[in-house]
Amino acid sequence: MSAAVIDGPQNEEAQAWWFLDLLVVEHRCAPGMETVVLEMTLPVGSSAPLHVHDDLDDTWYILEGQMVVRCGDDVSVVGAGHWVSMPRGVPHTFRVVGDTEARILLVHDNATFRDLIRDLGRPAGARVVPTHPVFPSPEELARVAASHDLTPIGPPMSTDDVDGILAGSH
Repeated sequence: MSAAVIDGPQNEEAQAWWFLDLLVVEHRCAPGMETVVLEMTLPVGSSAPLHVHDDLDDTWYILEGQMVVRCGDDVSVVGAGHWVSMPRGVPHTFRVVGDTEARILLVHDNATFRDLIRDLGRPAGARVVPTHPVFPSPEELARVAASHDLTPIGPPMSTDDVDGILAGSH
């Protein structure tokens, strides 16, 4: 194939999943590419467990919204226009803050995280965050995540954690 793959916002060929409390859309790339591009919409308050990837640099660009991000001992408040790049092997988490959902564009060099979404998610009935999120038990999440290079090592970032961070950033 020598033609570009063009993916638009409402492309019916792009796969979409409800994954936990998120909407995830996989953007198509040219055949043979190993790059994975995922667009995620995260509701206010959404937070991943503190986790680590051994073989994936976790990177994303924030299109809309605001997040508090923890990577190792560093904590940052980031918003639209920020690029977040967290190296493999470093524990990290985040929490969506403010009054609006966050939209982020993940760019990964392998499919481990996308495959986790495919295993735990369900096809999205609409391109909105799920109205009835489904969360597996912590044991099930850890079991499935371990087979996709994601090791949960702590709880999600709490509201109290975020309140303290935001109070200190002013």
